Amino acid sequence: MERDYDILEKLPDASMRCLTRVHGTLHVPKVLEELGKQTTNECLAVNVLTREIIARVNDKMARRALLIKHLRPAR
Repeated sequence: MERDYDILEKLPDASMRCLTRVHGTLHVPKVLEELGKQTTNECLAVNVLTREIIARVNDKMARRALLIKHLRPAR
């Protein structure tokens, strides 16, 4: 059974804007990546029924955590 996913954009004021709806898990990565290239805001793919986030792009917190990890001296 294929599920539907909303592709959302998190705006600077923390509100969410629905960009599109995608049918089927296989289409999510391509659509999410293409829409993520058009903005610097975080974009999320959310299961319509469960509201579970299955993917995200332009995630500033993940990039910050990765940067901090790389900047820490090795022990």
